[in-house]
Amino acid sequence: MGVKAHRSILIKLPKDKCDVDYIRRLMALTNLAYRGYEAWVPDLPKTIQYQIYGSFRDFKGSLVFGVEPKRWLAKTWVPLKTLRFYPDGSRKGDIGAPLVLDFRNNIIKLHQVCRNKSRYVATIPMPRWVVDRLSEGGDVKYAMIGLRDNEPYLALVAEREVEPYQPSGYVLAIDINSWSHGITWGLLRSGRIVSFKQEGLNSQRIVSLYNQAVKREKKVGRLKRLGLEDTLNAKRAGRLVRRLRSRAYRLIRAEAVFLARKLTKKALRYRAMVVIDDVDWESLKELLTRRYGGKVGKLLLSGLKRFVKLLVTQLQWYGAPYKFRRLYSKKCPRCGHKLTQQKGRTMVCENCGFKAPRDMVPMYWALKLFETMKK
Repeated sequence: MGVKAHRSILIKLPKDKCDVDYIRRLMALTNLAYRGYEAWVPDLPKTIQYQIYGSFRDFKGSLVFGVEPKRWLAKTWVPLKTLRFYPDGSRKGDIGAPLVLDFRNNIIKLHQVCRNKSRYVATIPMPRWVVDRLSEGGDVKYAMIGLRDNEPYLALVAEREVEPYQPSGYVLAIDINSWSHGITWGLLRSGRIVSFKQEGLNSQRIVSLYNQAVKREKKVGRLKRLGLEDTLNAKRAGRLVRRLRSRAYRLIRAEAVFLARKLTKKALRYRAMVVIDDVDWESLKELLTRRYGGKVGKLLLSGLKRFVKLLVTQLQWYGAPYKFRRLYSKKCPRCGHKLTQQKGRTMVCENCGFKAPRDMVPMYWALKLFETMKK
């Protein structure tokens, strides 16, 4: 029997087509619906309010909503029913849905959820991502609209029923490590390491961008304290701070997306069982914040978590079996004793004589786990 897998995409909506204040009001009504209340507002379209309260029960337990917000003023996104028109002329969904995905003309239509205006429709191009998920047998049943950093966004969630494949005998072991030394992976088969690679990540570039932003942020602060926040230099420095932070965030996201896609393709090519390092996030957080500083360390940790989430989501979508197992780098895979690090990041066991590069040690643990799983 197949299992349901999901993938999601976040689409930024043009501000000239979407009224931010109107979307914020809809989000407030959704927050009330989360808590079991209904507040019918006279100047809002009844169809949209019925959409929020009438369909909320169907959406509350779905992937779209996830965890119930704990605060009264939480920014709760608005659930949207969808109507899909397919290239073969068929259609699925609610005929009165406020969100229409037209695969015949490759457009998305949002009815009266972007602006409080009678029969208002906002039209945006269909992202290639949605077409690709449809070609893979998925269907976009869930959607939300909301605000992030005061910008309007549309979230689409594709659903697909997939049967996990039977592993061919290969194991793809992935050691999370940290952004400092990259992600390492090894392809294992028949008790040996077939291939191994360390994917270098540009952590120094990320840290440099962030530190430059902090430096200029301090300059803006000094100018504000002198009452010069409206000067040309202050405005220019403020714009540069935003650009530098944005570049650092984009770089982290791009690296996470690239690695998750690459390793998923490798798992599918070899029909491998994927073993992912079950990392101790608290220890890693302490390491990163100690090495780079609190805020930078948290930024790098968010990139790692994003990578793991993207990787698992894609493995589930394509039916690749995976397991989380602890892959140690400071513990001997032969006898379990603590390893000693020598020059050049070489790990040595003083008890049994085991010796290997530090980044290779988790691969030997994966070999050991693989032999245990076969028994």
